Amino acid sequence: MHDQELTLDQMLDDPIVRLLMARDGVAEADLRGLAARIRPRRGPVTKDAAQVSPEPRSFRPDIEA
Repeated sequence: MHDQELTLDQMLDDPIVRLLMARDGVAEADLRGLAARIRPRRGPVTKDAAQVSPEPRSFRPDIEA
């Protein structure tokens, strides 16, 4: 098991992720735009960052988590 989170580029290189994005109608540009908007709010990434999630996350702005 890996101790490291994938980068956005690594995630987008995965064919399964691309198939799911196509199925859900998620464009790469939209996902990158969302990442750019939330990156300043997220703060520094730490090893334990995945364990602490103060608010629900959604990659689709039109869907409330």
